[in-house]
Amino acid sequence: MNQQPSPELYERVINRINYEHKILLLKRKIFAYLGGFSLSLIAFIPLLAHFRQDIIQSSLPQFISLIFSDFSSIRANLGDFSWLILESIPAASAGLTLLALTAFVFSLIKFYNFWTEFRALRHVKI
Repeated sequence: MNQQPSPELYERVINRINYEHKILLLKRKIFAYLGGFSLSLIAFIPLLAHFRQDIIQSSLPQFISLIFSDFSSIRANLGDFSWLILESIPAASAGLTLLALTAFVFSLIKFYNFWTEFRALRHVKI
């Protein structure tokens, strides 16, 4: 009396295993990107404060204030003024801050995408 399970049961079991596997992978991705989001936010805040401090220490605020006080001389020497502004930006601080901001935004977008996919998959009846 060897009874064979129906092919529908086999297909339902395989579908359920695949469903659980997808859920598990999405949970791992969600936690990984949530960790990346948290770490990049933790890194971004002090880097932004350091970048602000570097901007204040450089002569950039004084050069920018020239736009409002002596615009005619800036217009006459626009090329030199542009190079002066570019040279006074603290490049290392700006680069690190933008890198942390990029990682923050990338992690947030990926986290949101996987979270949306996870929520949609949880409502599927298997």
